Amino acid sequence: MTHTKVETDFIYLYGVILSEEIQSAEVPVLVGIDQKKAAVLHYKELAAVITPVNPQKFSQQQIDIQLKDPDWLKEKAFHHHECISAIHTHFTVLPMSFCTIFQKEENLFALLNEQYDVILQQLLRFKEKQEWNLKIYCNSEQAFSYVVHHNPSVLQLKENIANMPKGKQFIMKKRLDQLIKNELEKEQSLWWQRMEQQLQSIFCDSRLRANWGREITERKDDMIVNCDFLIEKKQTESFLAKVQELERTFSAFGCTFQVSGPWPPYHFSKEK
Repeated sequence: MTHTKVETDFIYLYGVILSEEIQSAEVPVLVGIDQKKAAVLHYKELAAVITPVNPQKFSQQQIDIQLKDPDWLKEKAFHHHECISAIHTHFTVLPMSFCTIFQKEENLFALLNEQYDVILQQLLRFKEKQEWNLKIYCNSEQAFSYVVHHNPSVLQLKENIANMPKGKQFIMKKRLDQLIKNELEKEQSLWWQRMEQQLQSIFCDSRLRANWGREITERKDDMIVNCDFLIEKKQTESFLAKVQELERTFSAFGCTFQVSGPWPPYHFSKEK
């Protein structure tokens, strides 16, 4: 007589919320990543939003294979984000990374126990706050023109070159081109410092991310800033109004702004 081994479901974790908040709002009904209904597991003041997943389809080995399939990755990652966003609409949430999976409940509870104080403090910090992203693009020709006509170092070198003999002018023009490029980078850095100073009183925290290249943005202008902000919900209107004001000011330098949000606090959930 042979015995068939019965495999119990793995646990897929979307995020952790505060148990106290469930008393005043219902957790949204979610169809999980493996088409099974999501549930909540309580641990002291924390509540983990989870869904059962098939252990064969969501083993580490199988996930590593599936991650190479762009269609699977796009579909599942979008689902992960949609579920966390639905939770974030009603609750303070500490979002988990895509495909955070535990083989059994005991492993999840062990993590919640081990990281209890850290998770609780993060959730308390995120209460009534949202993440917003600001991307700033710059028209290179317009910015270049501004530096050529307004930067003191560039203007001084141009004046010096104009008074030089013709032969030396040719050599110095190459130096001028390099100076313009260097000064443009400095100017853009100073622009961002000025913008950040004006936003300082509105946001609680910020995280600069790497800029995206044109092959990703599919734009003709260059991304010069990609920054996430953690903002209190009551400050949202002030933030958006200030961004509009900054765009009007810096449009003269070739800058355009792109704001997205509100998002769950994805980029503030991990230590710097």
